[in-house]
Amino acid sequence: MPHCQHKQKLHLTYPSRKCFPHKFYSFLYRKPYAIYITIGLLTAFFCWLFVGRYGIFGSKVDWISQHSVLPDYFRQQFYQTGNPFPEFAPNIGGGQNIYNFSYYGLYSPIILVSYLLPFVKMGDYLMAASVCCLAAAAMLLYCWLAKRGFSMQIRFLVTIMYLLAGPMVFQSYGHIMFVNYMPFLCMAFLGIDSYFEKNHLALYTIGVFFMILSSFYFSIGGMLALVLYGLHRYFQINEDMHHTFLTFLRDGIYFLLPMLTAVLMSGILLLPTALALSGRTGAQGSHSLLSLLLPNIQAMRLTYNPYGIGLTTLLVTALLASLTYKKCHERILSYGCVLILTLPLFSWLLNGGLYIRDKSLIPFLPLLCYLIAYFLQKMENRQIPFPFALSAFLLAIPLLCLKPAQANYAKYGWLILMDALLMLAFFLLYWKKHTPKNCIFLLAAPPVMFLFLFQLALHPCANRIETPKAYAKATAISTQKAIAQALKKEKGFYRMEQLGTDTENAATLNRIWNMGQYISSLYSSSYNAGYQNFRENIFQLNEPFRNCLMQSPTHNPIFQKLMGIKYLISQQDIPGYAPIGQAGSQAICQTPSVAPIAYATGQIISKEAYDKLKFPYSQLAFLYAAVVDTKSAPRTNAPKPLQSPPIQRYAYLQNNLQKADTTEAILLKQIRQAASRIPFCLTQQTIANATWINKTDNGYQIQSKENQNIQIEIPSTELPKTAERLLFLQFKIKNNRPNKDAAIWLEGEGNKLTAQDHIYYNKNTTFTYAIPLKRSQTTATLTFGKGNYEITEIQCFLSDWQPSHTLSLSHRLYQSSFCLHPAKSQGNIISGALTAKAPGYFVTSIPYDPNFEVQVDGVKILPEKVNTSFLGFSLPKGRHAITITYHAPGFALGKCISATGFALFAGLLFFPAMPFRKKQKSTEKDNIPAYM
Repeated sequence: MPHCQHKQKLHLTYPSRKCFPHKFYSFLYRKPYAIYITIGLLTAFFCWLFVGRYGIFGSKVDWISQHSVLPDYFRQQFYQTGNPFPEFAPNIGGGQNIYNFSYYGLYSPIILVSYLLPFVKMGDYLMAASVCCLAAAAMLLYCWLAKRGFSMQIRFLVTIMYLLAGPMVFQSYGHIMFVNYMPFLCMAFLGIDSYFEKNHLALYTIGVFFMILSSFYFSIGGMLALVLYGLHRYFQINEDMHHTFLTFLRDGIYFLLPMLTAVLMSGILLLPTALALSGRTGAQGSHSLLSLLLPNIQAMRLTYNPYGIGLTTLLVTALLASLTYKKCHERILSYGCVLILTLPLFSWLLNGGLYIRDKSLIPFLPLLCYLIAYFLQKMENRQIPFPFALSAFLLAIPLLCLKPAQANYAKYGWLILMDALLMLAFFLLYWKKHTPKNCIFLLAAPPVMFLFLFQLALHPCANRIETPKAYAKATAISTQKAIAQALKKEKGFYRMEQLGTDTENAATLNRIWNMGQYISSLYSSSYNAGYQNFRENIFQLNEPFRNCLMQSPTHNPIFQKLMGIKYLISQQDIPGYAPIGQAGSQAICQTPSVAPIAYATGQIISKEAYDKLKFPYSQLAFLYAAVVDTKSAPRTNAPKPLQSPPIQRYAYLQNNLQKADTTEAILLKQIRQAASRIPFCLTQQTIANATWINKTDNGYQIQSKENQNIQIEIPSTELPKTAERLLFLQFKIKNNRPNKDAAIWLEGEGNKLTAQDHIYYNKNTTFTYAIPLKRSQTTATLTFGKGNYEITEIQCFLSDWQPSHTLSLSHRLYQSSFCLHPAKSQGNIISGALTAKAPGYFVTSIPYDPNFEVQVDGVKILPEKVNTSFLGFSLPKGRHAITITYHAPGFALGKCISATGFALFAGLLFFPAMPFRKKQKSTEKDNIPAYM
């Protein structure tokens, strides 16, 4: 299209002294750059006013434990390996595919910039980057609206609406991936205009590419918004031209080609991430096709919702009014937006078919702001007849009174109704004005005011802003230095974790201070499913958080021993751990008797025998033997002499153990004798005086409005009171108030059953505890959380936990420790050596994944599952050099796809001519103004 056609803009009216601040606007007219400075200053002011004066620009839980720490881990790994394309995260969650965490900015251009700033804390950098991204997105939106010819009043006030929309500030310090792609999305909208006007596609392609890298999840909705806008612009430019289906199809392919190029360029991120997510299991709702196709109009989906569009009622009015537009390009935009916002099908598809949630609609926010600006421009030009405009304002009121989308924000329903009524009044006042072009702010300014009031009330009430004190403690440099000093002395292959209160644990679930530190905890929306299943169902670890994705550190000493947690950083006195140093206000503690992360052993029992063990013996078994699946497929490529079928190989191993008394039968006998059942006894005095707890036939019923403590009596046993013991407790819980959480703590170790309506319902209906008792301890404190629930099928056991006993078990089981080679063990490679004292198995506490490649003495062998869920393999006696390499599925192909995408992009830059655009340049003669 000729450039002259798009240089023609609508007449920019000079604001009246009577109806707008004359001096401010006249300054902006004289100094165009000043408007961008004003937007930047307003962004910083809003961030301080709504968030900064209450705490840091970061939220509790998700920001402090995910969005700020996982990018820091990416940066640390890059500094260690120098490889910008990692495949494995050995330090987190026992060791997992790094593409499980790609959502948190693995290749985000925003995060990659931080690699140039090693002296800046990632948390500090992200706070500044989030504010800058917010300002940049608002500036680019203003620039886009300016290029589309909107008057200054409209584009400035719509930009402020965008800045104050529910998710923008709220998610910039919370779930930052909900909005951090916005600058690149707005860049892509500008790029589409450049594509149609100037035959340029670089800005369009790069905008989509960076949007995908920043947030691949929301980029799908962003690309749909771009396609809808592209259709709008295509039919606007070619309104007077005759189109055939083949012509439209050809032009559509050319339009989608830059977007497809951007997707190909992102192949190194998208393909491995897609394969990593393919094994994910999450909360999925069952939806019939009819329910997905029936319109579902909910006020909070569009208005004042930080997990949705979050604009004001003016959006609903603009959408209703747009249904009366007559031109094809206008109807494509309006009908398309209405269908996407009202049909659950789109929200379901944009959420990957998992559920229907409004967060997937956030990428449509810039396009809807454009639609509002379009509506205001028509109102300013009196192009919408009064009856149609009045009907839109009137009809919006009953539509906005429908049931809110999220009960959490139903309390703001009064604001929606007041907004709709006042907007009707402002519309009537505006229509009486004889100079509507000078008074459009009567329609545009009230929404800004309502959004400002909503934001002012939302953030402190949400109780999600992290305090400076908690942030300073969670990121203290003294802790980092102390950990580095402790790890410097460690020559083995062990883990180190932070253990404190639930609040403190939530902040450290993914926190890695040093690349020599390894942890078993994890908090991610994607994860190794086998490891999650082991924690929840096989080992039955306690679950203290209401979010089922939060895999917390634990006080359970058996799990600590199994996972090789030799060091703990805590302010608490942890039985079995002795202080060796100080990390700020916390002590660094060490225990001598835990499993190395990798070792060789000849003490094994079959998985078939293990599956017959019940609690607590299913936990205790890991102290006596490694669990091996003797019925697995033969490993024909295993090193000699272990090339026989599995059952024969297992017999061979059993016959060559170091001690005759360690056969499976004897091991199982020792396991079953390791704990004795004891009665569950509550102190009689407490029961007699408590009205909130009642004895039932099968257990107890608790009805309490606050947390209540009660003592469990530990009966006398054959063990002396000076010995340390391990208390096991397990029971079923039935929540009589299913829409409320239920929680119970034993000696501070918590279990929680989430309310059934919670997004991440954890289904934790069996509470399990394993608590080490101090010397001479005769009672244990059981804390019942508030609520109405019943506990039944109570089991209580006591086990010997004397240091001498646990040390003897360790020496027998962990016969040969794996010596890690630090220089060679980086990124996706774990390399080292060990001397196996007897034929047996190489056992690790690294979650099993079929994409591991194992080499023993240079010979490739197939890995197996050991201990039900971890990586291992059979190993003959002798000294062996072992290398374990992880290959992320789809990584190699993803690199090839990205290379193809960049080659295609280069080709499009050098040969950008498109047949349909050449035709436009030669045939179009009439100037088509931006709006009619």
